[in-house]
Amino acid sequence: MSGESDGNVPEIFKWPKKPLGFLVSHRWIPGKPDHGEQYLSLGYQILPSLRAGIDYRPLTRDIGALVNWRVFPENNTWRPALMLGTSNDDFGNINSQSYFATLSKALPPWKDITVSPFIGANYIEKLDDVRPIGGLHLRRKQFSIMFAHSGVDEHLTFSYNLGNHTFSILFFDLRLPGTAWAFRF
Repeated sequence: MSGESDGNVPEIFKWPKKPLGFLVSHRWIPGKPDHGEQYLSLGYQILPSLRAGIDYRPLTRDIGALVNWRVFPENNTWRPALMLGTSNDDFGNINSQSYFATLSKALPPWKDITVSPFIGANYIEKLDDVRPIGGLHLRRKQFSIMFAHSGVDEHLTFSYNLGNHTFSILFFDLRLPGTAWAFRF
């Protein structure tokens, strides 16, 4: 549970005790075009290294596929994790299915903070272009901050994990504020 102490989490936020592998999430960013303003997704952890699901854009009624596959995990020495995936994403005013590959590695903790850089490439279908992506994830107990470049835009996300819930405040393109919530069950 993301490193937080179970004793500090109210029982209602730990339901169910043993999640079945589902993840539901919602994102809301007022000021974005209709396709990107609201986002809902439902995914299922098919295997320890494979999650698949759908995303739904309520304002435009679009449905897309999302898949994340950890080809291999990072190890305790030098090897980073390799992730491959696809999702329907927003790139500025463009909505497109995209396909990505990233390498990420959690560095040794520094003063109780875990730093995890990532780098990769993103093929954006509607742009018919491959773009570099990358970022940095910082975690301390149940708090995290992530800066990411999607290939088109930069994003900043502040998150707090509470039991099976993650609450986030984000800044799309470093200027449009929004909120997000995810629940594992």
